[in-house]
Amino acid sequence: MSELINTRSGNENFRRDLLINVCALALMGFTGASSVAFAAALDEDRPTVWIEIGGQLERVDTPQTAFAPPFFTLAQPKVLDAMVDAMRPSRYSIGGEGKITFTPVAAADWVFAAAIRYGRSSNNRHKHYQTAGLPTFTNIISGGNNVVKPGFRQFGDGQSGFAESHAVLDFQVGKDVGLGLFGHNASSVVSAGVRFAQFTSSSSVVLHARPILGYSPPIASHSTFAGRQKYNKVIHGYHQSYTALLHTRHSTHAVGPSFSWDMSLPVAGNQDGMSIAFDWGVNGAVLFGRQRSHEDHQTTGYYLHFNGKVKTTRHYAHPNIAHDRSQSVTIPNAGGFAGLSLKFPSARFSMGYRGDFFLNATDSGLDARDAARRNFYGPFATFSIGLGG
Repeated sequence: MSELINTRSGNENFRRDLLINVCALALMGFTGASSVAFAAALDEDRPTVWIEIGGQLERVDTPQTAFAPPFFTLAQPKVLDAMVDAMRPSRYSIGGEGKITFTPVAAADWVFAAAIRYGRSSNNRHKHYQTAGLPTFTNIISGGNNVVKPGFRQFGDGQSGFAESHAVLDFQVGKDVGLGLFGHNASSVVSAGVRFAQFTSSSSVVLHARPILGYSPPIASHSTFAGRQKYNKVIHGYHQSYTALLHTRHSTHAVGPSFSWDMSLPVAGNQDGMSIAFDWGVNGAVLFGRQRSHEDHQTTGYYLHFNGKVKTTRHYAHPNIAHDRSQSVTIPNAGGFAGLSLKFPSARFSMGYRGDFFLNATDSGLDARDAARRNFYGPFATFSIGLGG
């Protein structure tokens, strides 16, 4: 009798467990279907096109081959510093950027993007330094004294004008490989495409200097006047003056494959309203192109000396030297950024710090090629608006 009761009780427990399991599976299936439907609804409401505009203040870091005319070795430090400082180009550029991003509704994890960044800088500098001049001296002529104050001074004067511009265009196709990994609003987009870069610069320099200034040895003579011996001593000043001119033009155009990896991780807020995200990314490219350079410079001088009692002058001229070069180049490129974004369903404001480094990007030489890098780094800010969805 007890066996029959146990068997009946076991069958009832089995039916009860089976019913519970079936209900649980049905509930899980409904919940999963609801989640998928909810995610799909969010994707349908998400903008499919984003338009982004922004600006940046970038430090332009490009090594420059120094223009050093021969008379630089004759100048005292402060005279030389004035001319060297006048040839210092601008260290910062201000530019803008724009980007269009398209995410198809049917393939929400794919991203198509086209972006442009442009920056330019220019400056005109004028530096001048001069000494206090030679001290007064006394010429003894026919027994009298003649106090003379020379009008010449040692000086260095430099005037320059520099202009630089750079543009970078990107066309990329990416895939979000981490969609939903850190939440619905998080993303990890790996992209590949094509990058085009253009760098141009020009300069014009005019230098004037009088690095050499001094006295000639005393010129002595004796004469007899009214039976008396007269003693004459005359001192003359002498100097050397120089002028140097420089003009340059450099340009580089290159294109090649590129890649990037951009991450965005929500740190506050919710997916339906306002949220704050931490953004970071890296990028790289290998560009192939051509560099062109033109430089011409010349130096002239004027010497004033005294040979005995005769004033002599001599002109110095270093002929105009011009160089034109053109060369194919390969430019490795790497960069990255980090920042914060304030996000809304159809708008986004971002700010951060970004750097891009191009090796072998320009020819900064004068009389011979000198490969130099072009580095751009500094703060940026962008505003984006979403359309569609």
